[in-house]
Amino acid sequence: MSSSRPVVVLLGAGGHARVVLDVLRLRGHQVIGVCAPELPAGSQWQGLSALGDDAALEALDPAEIWLVNGIGSIPGSMARWRVQEGCSARGYRWLALDHPSSVRAADVSLAEGVQLMAGAVIQPGCRLDAGVVVNTRATVEHDCQLDEHVFVGPGAVLCGDVKAGRGVFIGAGAIILPGIHLGEGAIIGAGAIVTRSVEAGCTAVGSPARTIK
Repeated sequence: MSSSRPVVVLLGAGGHARVVLDVLRLRGHQVIGVCAPELPAGSQWQGLSALGDDAALEALDPAEIWLVNGIGSIPGSMARWRVQEGCSARGYRWLALDHPSSVRAADVSLAEGVQLMAGAVIQPGCRLDAGVVVNTRATVEHDCQLDEHVFVGPGAVLCGDVKAGRGVFIGAGAIILPGIHLGEGAIIGAGAIVTRSVEAGCTAVGSPARTIK
């Protein structure tokens, strides 16, 4: 198997999976099939063969394939990252993806399973941990630190030195001002303007954002 052209299996068959599949094809990756419980084995989805549910992975050697997480993120749901961490524990690897139109600084590396969608911008000094998604036209400014499985919605802006804990969900068009800390599992509503830190497990909505515990 060539490290430059890994053999890929896509998990999920919803809207996010369609976007991810487009990036895979733009990057020239070989996608051998899709696993999703709602797709009967042997059927077709977006030109891919359906392999069955996640149990179909058991027949595939983790050393020979890479997985891509096409499961969407819903505020308060851990389904996406439970699947990723469960498969990782069984030895599977997750391919990092960056859309050709995304921009990232030279000192920013992509951890396992990170996904940068069309028009995403990642500035110098940022750290993106495993499973982070930076969606369409979102901006992550200098020195931001995003822990595992943070989801940044379309058009969101993280100003400099924002720290987001594990599993934080940032809604579309939200703005996080510089130096803000978002605790683990925090949810930031769409369009919110966050002017102060948000505790773990809390939701912040509005402009300026107010916290709901």
